[in-house]
Amino acid sequence: MKLYVTRHGQTDWNLLQKIQGKADIALNDTGRKQARITRDQLQDVPFDILFVSPLKRAYETAVIINESHHVPIVKDERIIERDFGILEGSRLKDLDFSNFWCVEEEHRFPNCEKTSLFYKRIYDFIDELKSADAYEHVLVVAHGGVSLPFYTYFHGVPCVKDMRPFMLNNCEVTCYDL
Repeated sequence: MKLYVTRHGQTDWNLLQKIQGKADIALNDTGRKQARITRDQLQDVPFDILFVSPLKRAYETAVIINESHHVPIVKDERIIERDFGILEGSRLKDLDFSNFWCVEEEHRFPNCEKTSLFYKRIYDFIDELKSADAYEHVLVVAHGGVSLPFYTYFHGVPCVKDMRPFMLNNCEVTCYDL
């Protein structure tokens, strides 16, 4: 199975470098344009199904990409962005966010979803997908944070505290063999 993972298109909060988490922010015009570019780049991939986070920004991205595929879109709560708690809406420049995605540092962010639990729910999604023999090409449309557990699942957990360099950019696509 080929598993394609992409992050939603840009939102105004991305532009302002505000932490979104589970805040349900819609795409902006640039985000819609990015989604159309991704749609065109993926038009020849014969997707069987598209899994998407239920948040607006991911779902709208999925709908745009699916315009050239017309496959079932399945919302899955397990691939929703991490709950950033009281940090949602904060500006990145106002926080030391460098260790936020590191499991060993999760105690530093007590009002947020634990990193280890976040990774586990994404791993559970991947494991379930792995056991399904019904698909050859799957697209997952989710979030920057969600791209990190996908990365670590397939590449191992890097020996770094700052995981941000491994995060997908808006509408960037990566492909894994599952």
